[in-house]
Amino acid sequence: MNHQSVQQLSPFKVVLFSTILLLACVSLSFVLMKSGLNQAWMLNIHAAPVLPAWFWALINLGGDAWVILLILLLIERFPGEITSWVLKTWLIGAVVSQLIKNTLPMPRPASVLGVENLSIIDHPPLLSGSMPSGHALAAISCALIVCTVLKRRGIQNAYLWLIALVAGIAAWARVAVGAHWPSDVIAGAGLAFSVVALAFLWERHSSWNAWFQRTRGGVFLIALHILISLHLATPQSDFFFVQFIQFNLAFISLMRAMFLVKKYFSRRSQ
Repeated sequence: MNHQSVQQLSPFKVVLFSTILLLACVSLSFVLMKSGLNQAWMLNIHAAPVLPAWFWALINLGGDAWVILLILLLIERFPGEITSWVLKTWLIGAVVSQLIKNTLPMPRPASVLGVENLSIIDHPPLLSGSMPSGHALAAISCALIVCTVLKRRGIQNAYLWLIALVAGIAAWARVAVGAHWPSDVIAGAGLAFSVVALAFLWERHSSWNAWFQRTRGGVFLIALHILISLHLATPQSDFFFVQFIQFNLAFISLMRAMFLVKKYFSRRSQ
């Protein structure tokens, strides 16, 4: 999906669809917070966990911003296919989520309900900065881009729905591990549509993909994959299986960096 294929999408439909979903999610999130259902729902979820802790610890990786960035870079058939759109989405998402967290600091579930009333998994943040869920924003953003790319490659809708389901579970994992309220996840999911849409509009106006196909862009991507590898090499879970998956993702990112070194510099030497 190069810059030309991005141009083929209708900006009006993208903006309209993303705005409607954002407003719907924000409205639902507001209702949950004001009605008291937010706390009741959270307590009910943690009183009787549906799935084992190791599952939520594993699926929680699917919302890590660096894991998401790795996944999106790996689905490219060549550097510069969708790199620009991916990095713009990642950048806008990081800025917007942190801006909201710092402007409207909201307490985390544990600081309101008490750690003793929640089945905390691993080491989620327990203090302020709850709204919105950055993991939910990242997971849903990833699903939107992946589904768009795969749809244009002719992948069947059944697989796209499966990707959407996995992304939804990954977003919900933030509630299951005790890091976020349901309202945070819903708001983060709605925000993802707007973030991807903004990145799309930016991409239509000015794409960076041509730069990523040149040597300097390649050096940037190599450095980025090394940073991803270093981040993922640091264990984030108490579960060995999750650590093993994380280590393998770090190894994949490092191998991708080595592949890019060979690709860009062998081409340069020709």
